[in-house]
Amino acid sequence: MPNMFTFVTELAHDKPALVAKCRETLRQMGRDDDGIRLLLPSDEDNGDALKRSIDAFGLEDLTKVAVIEIHNPSARNALSGKMMAELADVVTRLEDPQVHSKLNTVILKGTGGWFCAGADLRVAQKQLTSNEAGTAMGALMVDTLTRFRRLPLVSFAIVEGGAYGGGAELITSCDYRLIEGNAIVQFVQARMGVSPGWGGGARLYKLVGRQHALRLLCTAAKTLPEEALRLGLADLVFYADTEAKDKLIHAFVSPFDAIASEVLHGQKKVITSADDVNLDELVDYEHSVFRSLWGGPANLQALDSFKKKSPPSETKASP
Repeated sequence: MPNMFTFVTELAHDKPALVAKCRETLRQMGRDDDGIRLLLPSDEDNGDALKRSIDAFGLEDLTKVAVIEIHNPSARNALSGKMMAELADVVTRLEDPQVHSKLNTVILKGTGGWFCAGADLRVAQKQLTSNEAGTAMGALMVDTLTRFRRLPLVSFAIVEGGAYGGGAELITSCDYRLIEGNAIVQFVQARMGVSPGWGGGARLYKLVGRQHALRLLCTAAKTLPEEALRLGLADLVFYADTEAKDKLIHAFVSPFDAIASEVLHGQKKVITSADDVNLDELVDYEHSVFRSLWGGPANLQALDSFKKKSPPSETKASP
């Protein structure tokens, strides 16, 4: 297969151009049934879908909330290249003042009872095995999740089922993580012969501290919700089949909806500014380490093992 990522070296010193080219190249790598959907209260066509999405968590009375849905049912909502490009599109739309001026919060969630299983290795194994491809994927996702963190909206990851690999990195980009009591968070990157590539390592360090972050990354340990709560990786644990679920989630999220939007945006900007001190440099360094490992012997062996041993319906996670 021709190398679609030869531009990575050519554009290495032009970050905006590199990210834009990565977005459009990765957009070609997906299927008809996968995608990222943004649900806004101002979109009449998606009004019913938004209502259903927030009703499931007792948030039907919120008026300033947007929802981002991750949908890839055959792969536990793992992200194809197409979905990575669409997530970037969604963040770009939310950056528009005409859009976010009417919002206070944004919820990131998966469909079908699962959050996200990282990168879709069915796509990675076929089209993303080169070092240049890994660099492109990482460049786009670092840019997207950095911009997502900086939105003037308070963000919530609602995690059901599992958040593996890149899915675990996604939740670190949110302000708060609400995790279902049977879900698992697992940074499996080391098992794939790589390090975090989407900025999740630096953000994890900020959330849980050096010792815990190092252990979670090196051992690829499964983190259960109560431990995640203790470490600071979760902010709320809820159980899907209990009457208390809606009340717990509503009590946590609804106060952010009651504040005047411009006031909430100001508070978020202050915290983001303080939090970003040195983080950009950390994320850039993290990406450089990821680039040095993606496409290397351990990573290629892991991808080849996935190809040979996994049933067609099984999807594992990658950064």
